[in-house]
Amino acid sequence: MNLPQDITSSTGRYLRILNFCLLATVGCVQYGYSQSNYIDSLQQIASLQKHDSIEIQALLNLSNEFLRKDIAKSKMYAFQALKVSNAIDKDFGKNGAYIYLVAVCQNEGKIDSAQFYLNQAYPIATAKTASPKMMANYNQSAGLFYKNLGEYKKALPYLLDNLNLLKKEDEGRAGNLLNIGNTYINLGDFKNAATYQLQALAIFEKIGNKRGQSFGYHSLGRIFLELNQTKRARDYYERSAALKKELDDKRGLITTRTGLGDVNRELNQFNQSEYNYSLALQGAQEMKLQTEEARVLHQYALLDKKMGNLAKADEKMTRSLALAKLSGDSTMTAQVRSQLIGLRLSEQNEKQIESSLISNLNTVINSGDRGAEAIEYSRLSDYYAANKQFDKAYEYEKKYEELKDTVQGSVVVLQIRKLEEQFETEKKEKEIALLKKDKELHQLELSRERANVAIIVVILISVVIISALLINRYRVTNKAKRILEMERMRNGIARDLHDDIGSTLSSINILSQLALQTNNGESIKYFQRIHEHSGQIMERMSDIVWSINPNNDSFDQVIVKMKEFAGEILEPKNISYSFEEADAVRHLALTIEKRKNIFLIFKEAVNNAAKYSEGSLITIRIWVESEKIQLSISDNGNGFDAMTVKPGNGLKNMEARAANIFGTLQRTSGSGAGTSIKLEVPIT
Repeated sequence: MNLPQDITSSTGRYLRILNFCLLATVGCVQYGYSQSNYIDSLQQIASLQKHDSIEIQALLNLSNEFLRKDIAKSKMYAFQALKVSNAIDKDFGKNGAYIYLVAVCQNEGKIDSAQFYLNQAYPIATAKTASPKMMANYNQSAGLFYKNLGEYKKALPYLLDNLNLLKKEDEGRAGNLLNIGNTYINLGDFKNAATYQLQALAIFEKIGNKRGQSFGYHSLGRIFLELNQTKRARDYYERSAALKKELDDKRGLITTRTGLGDVNRELNQFNQSEYNYSLALQGAQEMKLQTEEARVLHQYALLDKKMGNLAKADEKMTRSLALAKLSGDSTMTAQVRSQLIGLRLSEQNEKQIESSLISNLNTVINSGDRGAEAIEYSRLSDYYAANKQFDKAYEYEKKYEELKDTVQGSVVVLQIRKLEEQFETEKKEKEIALLKKDKELHQLELSRERANVAIIVVILISVVIISALLINRYRVTNKAKRILEMERMRNGIARDLHDDIGSTLSSINILSQLALQTNNGESIKYFQRIHEHSGQIMERMSDIVWSINPNNDSFDQVIVKMKEFAGEILEPKNISYSFEEADAVRHLALTIEKRKNIFLIFKEAVNNAAKYSEGSLITIRIWVESEKIQLSISDNGNGFDAMTVKPGNGLKNMEARAANIFGTLQRTSGSGAGTSIKLEVPIT
């Protein structure tokens, strides 16, 4: 794993400490926006130049984003973050800026500058006020710095120490596990490498970090390639490449295309291998990544050598050696130098060759790279065999076979395959557990739905029962009301018959006896009165029959009756009248009691106006206002003084009838000003 790829994992965790505050200011979330929108938002915040923590965080995030796309821009933003951090004395900003500058300078091959910035970060990370996260970031940066120099034994303790600082299963711990695994790959300890890589991959998959997953797949590809499991290696490299394309990780694609080129080379797929190396080399040159360019050229030269293009191989290996020296990677420098020696055996002095080979062997032994160590034993064995020093050739061949068995033996392969199977098994077990949980949740949901259905059914049944009870109660109440109404009507009819008709019949009876006992002309007077009383009886009987007739339930029939009565009373006396009724009145449905009493009050008022007012015009109006029937009867007659004239039986009867139907009766009159009677009766 190269530096920018590793350091992204380590610093990404720290650089997202304030990320949510930053993203809230921007008004969007990184994963909700496209990558270009996210970068635009960060640049917009940085352009405000508020010189606060949010600006520092934005600049650090920009350096992080461009670390894998544009080294020059990543360096620019890191320096800007350092400048603002120094101005407002923010240690977290200084720490982050120095870490990014270590990564940038090492990728540019400026090892002294990278070492300088790493030294600058140390006192900040170890200060009493520093957070554990800052120390974790320093350890990660230092570990990766020494790892990329080929000093794997020196790098490993920094990374292992971080396991005690990064205990939460997030991208910070996963990135650290990934880098430990990569270091073990370089040390040739593939079992440990696979253990840590699979742990990292499990966390990345759990939290949905696609970039981390792409790193994990790439590292597993490296392990299987080292173990000559080329098909398994290709599968992991292709998974890694697919994710890196999706994420537009140009930096990561360089290393993965190189890995695919290695796989194609081992499978003798030379055209495909050359295609992948060409793309990787082009990417490294465009991004000006000297370390990556040196590695791609080295692998590309091995392809030329395998194809028999020794001149091309020598040219690429020479360029690779120059770049490896600039990068400061002693292990890669030794490997490239050994390859060149192999290419130029016939052109060099034997002592120089032997000295160079032994020097290269010592270099890789010091670095801890057991895979490279085995290769150097093999080269020394070939060298001594070519010079017929078979005892030494056998000695180094034996060392090569022993170390190869340790590093790449079938036991190691089986152990790693077992680890891989355990990882897949655990993954499937988790998936099964999730399915079981989903099934349980589904069962709970079904139970809840059944309970809801049962509740709904109970509610519906209850509603039906309550509705039936209410309907029954309504019917009973209505029936009781109708019975009471009938009783009131019967009582009213009985009262009317007793009071009006009964008393009138009694008068007729008395008058008829007087007429029979009288022989003179006075009998005519009695018969006249009998005639009047019998007419009254007929009229009152007609009113009673009319009031209880169901055909007259509509108030429209009351109005017709009123008009007939007004015409019969007023026209013979040459009294003009006007009758105005509103349309809303005609369709009202009233009880028998209200209908009868309204008509009788009207009748009494018109009678009084015709008999006593001596007026020439009577105005009758009926309308609805404020949910009440309004009846007004006015004349232009003599009127009377309400203070001096006592009300007679007719007026008292009208007031009593109004009270019976919960209405009010108003009488307005004055001498010479006519009389007005107004009745208000509630509709309901």
